[in-house]
Amino acid sequence: MIARHRSRGMEVLRTMLASGREALPVFSFEDEARMFLELGAPGGDWRVRVTSGGELVSVMCGPCATVDRVVLDPIPLPGPLIESLNELLSIEREAFEGFLLNPRRSRLPVSRCGVVRRQAGVTVRTATPARR
Repeated sequence: MIARHRSRGMEVLRTMLASGREALPVFSFEDEARMFLELGAPGGDWRVRVTSGGELVSVMCGPCATVDRVVLDPIPLPGPLIESLNELLSIEREAFEGFLLNPRRSRLPVSRCGVVRRQAGVTVRTATPARR
């Protein structure tokens, strides 16, 4: 994640989505977070902060308690098109916290028809090859 230290504690960088909702950007790799900082250039003394899953949950319950979406590996460019793409890359905060707290239960269930997952109230089935 990207954060900076203030006299009142840590401040975590948030991003805006096309819907006007605030989201917490979370990165898979340190290099992606650095690129986000370089290309997005939010100004100030923002730093890349490597965090554990537990610390992310703490941040989401503390400084980011009002944020209801998480953007996974957001695109670091400004503009309405990018905000729309970042919205597509985002997930509900509860789903993200659930994965962090219990990754085994958050795995996608498998059925005879393939992988089944729920997205925005829609069930998506992915075909799997026939077993021999």
